[in-house]
Amino acid sequence: MTAVYWDITERCNAGCLYCSARHARRDGPRADAPLAAVRAALARLRAAGAGTVVFLGGEPTLRPDLPHIARAALDCGLTAGIATNGQALGPEMRGALLESGALAINVSLDSAFAEENDAVRGAGYHARALSALRALLAERPARASVTIQATLTTVNLPRLEESLLRLLDLGVDRVLVERMRSYSSQSREVRGLAPAPAAWVAGAESVARAAARSGAPDRLLLNYGHAALKARLAARYGFPTAPERFCPGGLGVAIVDGGGFLHPCRHALEGPAPRRPEGGPWFSVRPVSVDSPEAARFLESPYFVDFYNFAHSARVYERLAECRACPHYAACEPCPLDVAAHGERVLAECRCVAARDGRDGTGA
Repeated sequence: MTAVYWDITERCNAGCLYCSARHARRDGPRADAPLAAVRAALARLRAAGAGTVVFLGGEPTLRPDLPHIARAALDCGLTAGIATNGQALGPEMRGALLESGALAINVSLDSAFAEENDAVRGAGYHARALSALRALLAERPARASVTIQATLTTVNLPRLEESLLRLLDLGVDRVLVERMRSYSSQSREVRGLAPAPAAWVAGAESVARAAARSGAPDRLLLNYGHAALKARLAARYGFPTAPERFCPGGLGVAIVDGGGFLHPCRHALEGPAPRRPEGGPWFSVRPVSVDSPEAARFLESPYFVDFYNFAHSARVYERLAECRACPHYAACEPCPLDVAAHGERVLAECRCVAARDGRDGTGA
């Protein structure tokens, strides 16, 4: 079943420095789709094979009708989630969302330490998000889950382990850690917040150590890393992370942008389609509107089919001969867009892992 991530609004009430959507909205946010159109689109997505929809943005709680949207998703058989910064999650919105059904609510908070979080996300963000989190946890019914999503940057890396333990102590179901990506649309200063490969390996080890100290390792999730890194975390720390070879873009995941158009991968929106060695593009960007009847068959559209074929073409990985000698080769698949753009540089993380394994005798 496909998971759909829908930017349900482009409006936002935070100023997170690294937000790719923030840098893309040069002309201001587009108008929100009407509730009736969203309901019809959800039915089409379900008909196309979607099983889960996650509403994000922008900041989805800036839509007063968000609880009705969540209810509509649940009514048509979708599992529903909301990714929020918590800045506008007041009593009325919070109560309406919790009453709408079995939701997974994800609150973005990069650190348990206000000075680290607010240096990247804006003054006062930490206090408002923490207040919303505590209220959610106090009021939620058993059917609702609450997750903290933390983005690893150079700012929160030094105290990441202690920060994660404090975030778990709030009583959330889990904490999900992902690494910041840098894009050409960001300033040089902002790109400097993105950890280098050695730093994100160190961050992953901080996650694994925190999981071991917490006594509940399944409550900490890591949303990045190749198979070699995950094998190291399992062997050295007992961290329960399973490598996944399959790139979900084009089949397992879909993105709905702020204009209501479907894409197979958010990364694909950050630049032109990579080109084949003979010069032509690997895929053409031909998105399907969720307002059109074709949305009920979006997985069969040329854009999605061509992207899927690109993502799993042996030619994409011809530049990674080094991978074929790796014992984790059968369980690993680097991002095909990264490979097409950067070639063997995508293996920098794996080289850092190999160097650490060599130093401490973990082995490859």
